[in-house]
Amino acid sequence: MSQLSENLNRYLSRLGTPGIIGIGVMIASLAFYDSALRPIQTQLAQRQQLIGEQHEHNAELSAGDWRLLRNHLPSQITADELSARIYRLANKTHVSLREAEYRDEVLDKAGMSARHLNFAVRGDYFQVRRFLSSALREIPSLSLDALSFQQSRESRGLLDVKVALTLYMVR
Repeated sequence: MSQLSENLNRYLSRLGTPGIIGIGVMIASLAFYDSALRPIQTQLAQRQQLIGEQHEHNAELSAGDWRLLRNHLPSQITADELSARIYRLANKTHVSLREAEYRDEVLDKAGMSARHLNFAVRGDYFQVRRFLSSALREIPSLSLDALSFQQSRESRGLLDVKVALTLYMVR
């Protein structure tokens, strides 16, 4: 045992202070890797595996899944009726639809169509919120794509809101 400590002392004296500090830094780096980086790498690998499994699941939409989705969508024939319902909801919630722009799009691969609706809405915050909530609740195939709020020039607590909606339908 004494020979071992003599050899160790001799090697340490050859290394000097910079060498001993270097060895200490290497040992600290190994400890840091083992305590901090290795768990992060393990966690990253688990998340990548989970994402891969979710991607495989999502990519496997069968024809039956598309059929099920389309069974819950309204027919394209009802597009004008559903658009009129949006106007009725605006009146009911006391917001004014100042401008409207419609654009129909055919989604060939899905066998569906979409009507993009852009409105300039004026009302106070709660009226606009009630209008959007009612529209999304009463027309489940309607999606809210974008909102842009601006204080009305005449103010009085009113907002000018640009609303972009999409109505999905079966062709």
